[in-house]
Amino acid sequence: MSMRCCCVIIVAALSLSLAGCGRTKNAFTTVQFCVHDRAGAAELVADLKDIASAKHMEFFDSSTATANDLAKSGYRGRERADGSPVINVGVLRNDGLFVGGGNLGLPGYQVQLGFTEGSDRAQSNRFAEEVVARLRQRWPVRVLPPGAAAAPMADCR
Repeated sequence: MSMRCCCVIIVAALSLSLAGCGRTKNAFTTVQFCVHDRAGAAELVADLKDIASAKHMEFFDSSTATANDLAKSGYRGRERADGSPVINVGVLRNDGLFVGGGNLGLPGYQVQLGFTEGSDRAQSNRFAEEVVARLRQRWPVRVLPPGAAAAPMADCR
């Protein structure tokens, strides 16, 4: 099994574990941005923690466990050669509203977050807009076209 295939399996398993046992939903909004350095990565985690607390949602940080799983699989992590940490985080509400993602499969300090709907579509859209607005206070955030995945950004360290 190739390393890329192994990473895809790990990411899929982690995504399912964060989303719970409910039916799987596709992201209705996906964003990509560059946190630039370790301090930026820590700010992202702190921002998502604050959002979870303010919205009475559950915060997940599986970054360390994901890094350990990748190391156990033998994955060398060339995209982490710049010293960037593995980021794998999420915020979940009991009705399925979710934002999660990180930098798996992306170089350096590049991050992708995807939003899935909860029981109320309009409320889910407002939540995504609020989170993106908060992220834009720190970083230039790109909203990706529907169904698109993040690709390496030339303008990120």
